[in-house]
Amino acid sequence: MPDKMVRQAAEHEPAARRRVLLVAIEPFTQDSVSVLLNTMGWTSTAVSDLEEVPPAIRQGCFEAILANLRQAAEDLERMILAIKEIRPSLSERIVVISAGPVESEILELIERYDLSHLPQEKVLSRLWSTLEDLVASPPWCKVAARNIGVARLLFDSLRMASPIHVRSLHQSSRHFTYEHNNTMIDVLLDVQPGSSRISLTGQVLDGTRKPQSTFENLAVVLSARNGTLARTTTNRLGEFTLQFEFAENVSLEIRMGERSWICVPLTQLDWAKERMQKHRTGT
Repeated sequence: MPDKMVRQAAEHEPAARRRVLLVAIEPFTQDSVSVLLNTMGWTSTAVSDLEEVPPAIRQGCFEAILANLRQAAEDLERMILAIKEIRPSLSERIVVISAGPVESEILELIERYDLSHLPQEKVLSRLWSTLEDLVASPPWCKVAARNIGVARLLFDSLRMASPIHVRSLHQSSRHFTYEHNNTMIDVLLDVQPGSSRISLTGQVLDGTRKPQSTFENLAVVLSARNGTLARTTTNRLGEFTLQFEFAENVSLEIRMGERSWICVPLTQLDWAKERMQKHRTGT
């Protein structure tokens, strides 16, 4: 049985004995996992929910985390970000367990944060090899690492003259065009008068203009340092809309295929803060 409360390892316990933090694991699975870990020469500590994870990490030294996927995507992401803040290397050693179908938002998190994932029925058969790979292998050996391409800025309406046939935008708006390989991403940011919210309208386009190209149902995630600000999917024309509260260092990530994403950095938002201040003061 795993410990029911966080504690330091007993003095007689071998120094090399590795520890796993079990998060919200069902009792039956928890008992089986604990027995398996003991046969591996590992030990475990159990916490019942995500809120207990940060204090557990501060008190104990863990080599990996095994978490149940019963939580909402927002809660799981908060746990990941808290782990990154306390012990960044441990965030690369999270194994999530799922029972049944996994919702799309959870799958996005698994890809974006390079989490390991085990269906519940395969935990006992694959946990040993999964943990050994996470702990023994360097990060560059991880299988199916997420491929992220960073788009480059082609056009900025506040810094460049508008292209031919493109109408002039209101001063509270800003138009960007980005490119990655043959994919174009159009982004229009608009400051909403009297609030700290920003509207984002975008479209994913094929730069080669092939008629058969389609960018429907692509996952679009807007993130800042503190996690996800908003998420949506593209329509049949590759269009998407989002609204979010102003934040620093914002980036847009678009899932183009399995483990393949395009990152669009939207770091130039100082102008939006200035527009908001002008709206508040009436200048």
